[in-house]
Amino acid sequence: MKDDKYVVLVDMDGVLAEFDDEVISRIRDRHPHVPILEERSHFYLYEDYDEHARLVMELSDEEGFFESLPVGRDSIAGWQRLIDLGYHPRICSAPKLSNPHSEREKLIWLRKHFVPVFGEYVADEAIITRDKHVYDGIALIDDRPEIRNAHKAKWQHILFTRPYNKSVEGPRINGWLDENLPELLSDSAKNYDIRHHKV
Repeated sequence: MKDDKYVVLVDMDGVLAEFDDEVISRIRDRHPHVPILEERSHFYLYEDYDEHARLVMELSDEEGFFESLPVGRDSIAGWQRLIDLGYHPRICSAPKLSNPHSEREKLIWLRKHFVPVFGEYVADEAIITRDKHVYDGIALIDDRPEIRNAHKAKWQHILFTRPYNKSVEGPRINGWLDENLPELLSDSAKNYDIRHHKV
């Protein structure tokens, strides 16, 4: 691991970037007849929109969508917090398979919002993959309720709370300023060391 620091993998959409806000903005601007949900219950946003599901899906498949996502609340402070706690944060985000521009635009987004603050390494080391379980780290901070093949991963899944994952059990943070983050990461590091016989 870089500089012998523990790596903390960090998802993008719903964790650092506001996927929902961009969809809702486009609905309001172009499709005012579509009602805006106060709170959603499914991980995939389109599943909450019933008869408007296809429209919602198509909005997030547009070129320029991922490049346009608003920066999440306290996300830049959260990245700095991981560094200040002695960890090495690294992007680990899945591409949207139905959007051929998503991988490229996620990197553009990072270079626009995070590279000026933290340096080029954020984009250079970013992992854009559906197979998050194969990458090393003590923790993966992610809003997805269940990560594919998580049982094979070296990391511990720390949920980033969103309305659609509130019923899921397990370690979580309620935003980037959650006071429990240091303890959760410390526990993840200890468990990582135990699993890899470093104690």
